[in-house]
Amino acid sequence: MEGKSPYAHLLKLKSNKAVLEEALQINTHIGKDTVEIHKILDPLLEFAKREKREELKFAYYLLMADAFSVAYDDVNPQSDHYFRLALNSVAVKSNQHLEMLTNIRWGYYYFTYRKVKEAFPYFLRANEFRDNVLSATMPLVPLHYGYMANFYSYIGDHKKAIVYLKLGVPYTDELSRKRIDMFNAIGVYLRRDFQLAEAEGYFKHAMKVATEAKDSVWVGIISGNLADFERSRGNFTKALELVQQNIKYSEKFNEYLDAMRAYIALAEIYVEKQQWAEAKEALFRSQGYVEDKPYFLQYKKDIAKIFANIANGEGNKAKELIHLHEFLALSDSLTSQTNFDMMQKIYWQWESERYDQAVKTAEMKKIQSQQKYQLFGLLLLLGFVIIILLVNRSRNKEKIKSTLLEKEQLKLAFEKNILDQELIVLRDSLEEFTNTIKQNDSTIQQLRMEVSHGIDLDRKHQEKINESLSDMLETHIMTDERWLKFKAVFDRVYPGFLLEQKVIYPKLSENDLRLLSLIKLDLSNRSMSDLLGVSIDAVKKAKQRLKKKQEPIEN
Repeated sequence: MEGKSPYAHLLKLKSNKAVLEEALQINTHIGKDTVEIHKILDPLLEFAKREKREELKFAYYLLMADAFSVAYDDVNPQSDHYFRLALNSVAVKSNQHLEMLTNIRWGYYYFTYRKVKEAFPYFLRANEFRDNVLSATMPLVPLHYGYMANFYSYIGDHKKAIVYLKLGVPYTDELSRKRIDMFNAIGVYLRRDFQLAEAEGYFKHAMKVATEAKDSVWVGIISGNLADFERSRGNFTKALELVQQNIKYSEKFNEYLDAMRAYIALAEIYVEKQQWAEAKEALFRSQGYVEDKPYFLQYKKDIAKIFANIANGEGNKAKELIHLHEFLALSDSLTSQTNFDMMQKIYWQWESERYDQAVKTAEMKKIQSQQKYQLFGLLLLLGFVIIILLVNRSRNKEKIKSTLLEKEQLKLAFEKNILDQELIVLRDSLEEFTNTIKQNDSTIQQLRMEVSHGIDLDRKHQEKINESLSDMLETHIMTDERWLKFKAVFDRVYPGFLLEQKVIYPKLSENDLRLLSLIKLDLSNRSMSDLLGVSIDAVKKAKQRLKKKQEPIEN
């Protein structure tokens, strides 16, 4: 049942990020008993699987890695195994913010045990994600960005350390110790890079938050940092007040390292004020916190130098010489260590810059490769568009050609229709002409018969008949002018007939062509004689001559 799990309360939180943040803060200082580690944390994995909550499974891997590092108090295969499981679980789904988080914690795990070389690649990989990951998506931003800042500060890259601290500050509570710590750290790193004015501003801001939060420990620590600025201005009274406040709160809350540093600073102020007894008292107190570890070499050297200055001020040359010898010996030891540390930091910075450059180069190559693919794709697309345009152009040409052809066909059909209509009219006209000729021929014959029997008619009537016959014959005869008009109509009705006859029988005359056209109309010899204004015998003879002109070709 869900209620039986010790981690069921996590599901009451609203967002996956809140669930993950709460889970990651589960205590991992379980001890050296690895069985107990599994006993306490394995229920979280079971709960995650049962509820199908991937973020809890991810949290379980990170917690197990931390718990085993605490148990072994060193780097170990089990912790590496669980870090690898955590990274694989999020890398598959491309959760960049969780990939960044895992690399930060894995790197800080090595850094905690001073395996700086091993920590290096993890922090550098984490830094790769910075521009792509929104800080708001990162669980426990101040904690993890604080890890990044600590590492970059250690290798001497204070600028990058400050970047991470500034990114983390907005996600701290207004009066929290974490916010005070971050503001103070930014001030420390700026001071190390000799940006003193800006550094003092951050120390004052940290002091303001610490005062409002009534955090005496941080008030004391920051007082010591601000005292350095007052000393540099020659304001020894204010500097003395701040250092004494630092000592008061550091000793009250067992911040012995800070108390040691504060006593050394106090001694330096007394030396500048030539208060030798007070200076020696401060140094004696600081020596009470010094341990025989490499970390304290710098402070031992500072103490020896101040003792030599006091002896000089008191005129005690013997003691001054003793303290100077001690100072030089400590300086030599510190120099060899410092030179190694300096060289190591220079190497790490160089490695960091080289890695960043390699990342930038790889990113540039990736962008160039993408641009090449994009250009190739664009060219393909352009080619495809050109082909489509050419095909469409060809189709349009065909359509235009087809449209023009259709238009031409319609025009020809229209013209043919007009010609057909005209031909019909002409045929009708020619047929009407032929019929009229035949009808007139019949009338003329009748008038001629009446004239031939004119004996029985009176004079007036006979004159009238003669006049009518004369008019009809006159209008009936085909003159040259009438022949041209008739021929134009005939050629339209029987296109090419007369021309073909002329080509076949070149000897044909114009009169022969008249005769051929009348024969084509199937007119009688009588009708033809009346039209031509000749006798029937003349027509017959003309036909015979026509036949003879055609005979050689036919033979």
